[in-house]
Amino acid sequence: MGVLAFVLAAGGYGGYQVLKTYGTYGTNFDKRPHLVEQVVDGDTLVIEDGVRVRLLGVDAPETGACFGAESKRGLSEMVLGREITLEKDQTAADHYDRLLRYVFLYEENPESDATFVNERLARNGLALSEYVKPNRRYLSQLQAAEREAEAGKAGLWAKCDPAAGRAAPEREEASDPESDECVIKGNIDKGYEKNYFLPGCPDYQRVKVDLRKGERWFCTEKDAADAGWQKSPSCGNLRQAA
Repeated sequence: MGVLAFVLAAGGYGGYQVLKTYGTYGTNFDKRPHLVEQVVDGDTLVIEDGVRVRLLGVDAPETGACFGAESKRGLSEMVLGREITLEKDQTAADHYDRLLRYVFLYEENPESDATFVNERLARNGLALSEYVKPNRRYLSQLQAAEREAEAGKAGLWAKCDPAAGRAAPEREEASDPESDECVIKGNIDKGYEKNYFLPGCPDYQRVKVDLRKGERWFCTEKDAADAGWQKSPSCGNLRQAA
């Protein structure tokens, strides 16, 4: 994945600001098919090379919220292990380094109508429509799908308070390390700097690792440095214990 250059775009939505990104992901990135290797939650997936894609125009319940597990399972059943194509609107990525895209199931026959995954999520009540300024290409279509789901009490509309079920990207969601050996915290601050914190750093207990934002746990300082993270200045000369 090439180097990204970020330019702050005017406006934002839902408590977070949106960034435009210009980068190289290879020839015809938005035209060629991509294999879905992981589904993070009901509106975020991972394709080859670890590229994270946030489905544009929809907002699924966050993990742990009402219908969050069902939404993730629904998206997984649609796309996991399958090839998709991506379509960009005005904004290429958000400030979590996730590409913002409309997602379609790949069809080898160009005359076949490809399933519009974002719309399917809204129509099945697995996500709400969401206007992320200035991206309007499918806004009316997604809003109509949401109204249909609401009228038919599909998915979350039958079980949840949709207003309470909206994801809140800016609210940090702490995660636990996968093992006792990998306890270095990789955190992305408000200036989008990637810093890591060792146990014993003054801010270690305060810092959370939110996997949705692209934050990570590391086993060694070398792992963190190789991934492009730098030691937080608050850690001073503290080194990892041998």
